Amino acid sequence: MTKILVGFDGSDGARDALRLGKALGRAEDAELLVGAVISYVPLPIEAEAYERALSEHYDELFDAVQQELAGATFERHELADTSVARALGQLAEDQGANLIVIGSTHRGTLGRVYPGSVGERLLNGAPCAVAVAPRGFARRDHFGLGVIGIAYDGTPESKLALTEGERLAEELGASLKLIAVVPDVPVSPARIGHTSAGYADALRQHFREVLDGAVSTVPGAGSAETILDEGDPAAALAARGVELDLLVIGSRGYGPLRRVLLGGVSAEVMRTAPCPVIVVPRASAPTTDDSARAAATAAPG
Repeated sequence: MTKILVGFDGSDGARDALRLGKALGRAEDAELLVGAVISYVPLPIEAEAYERALSEHYDELFDAVQQELAGATFERHELADTSVARALGQLAEDQGANLIVIGSTHRGTLGRVYPGSVGERLLNGAPCAVAVAPRGFARRDHFGLGVIGIAYDGTPESKLALTEGERLAEELGASLKLIAVVPDVPVSPARIGHTSAGYADALRQHFREVLDGAVSTVPGAGSAETILDEGDPAAALAARGVELDLLVIGSRGYGPLRRVLLGGVSAEVMRTAPCPVIVVPRASAPTTDDSARAAATAAPG
């Protein structure tokens, strides 16, 4: 990872994003970009006075950034747009950023991720991976990057998440936890009994084989652990977040190439996880795995 962009508007959530962006940038020796974003609304005042007021506000924002980063170097970018998400996405594309880091909204639960309206728009169209810091993250006494979780089910989207998680683990010296979730099996009166139980067993076996196959490809697999949970995929992944320093999850399996696009599971995880979450965009040349896609009904995203 060479460039990390942090969106900053002076809010507590933006300070959480700075803390996470700084930690990731330092660990990966990446260039840190800070985009101070002002939601631009044309005002009926004299243009020169307006520009002066904007300049003063940017200076205040970047003074706060400097204090939060405690001397860390960063590249300053001033953004004014009617759409904050669009401005951040365009800057990331123009600068070739590998990751955009944002904070959670104040409406979210303390200690949990919750991207808010701007974050939701960004997550549904960003040109690169997006990380969301939990609310209150900047006030945590300790933050490490020693354990990275990967939501994995064998689909192409989860394979991209695995690739990103492996890369992060190698650069950070972290251990990996590959997490698959066997979904609850819908049971109708006609399927009660052996048939229903047999189907559930087959699903468990399938996901166990998927995990075993994935971990066998991880370099230094001795530091990788596989976890097979059951139940609601989003709830299970979020619950595992208490054991993780970072959770990596894939995007939805359709939509614009090279864009983040949330699906049902990833969207719910992004509202409930207690650890920072990175959503990886679709690849420009996605692979196909029809058998895994058909069987893996709990696709993370």
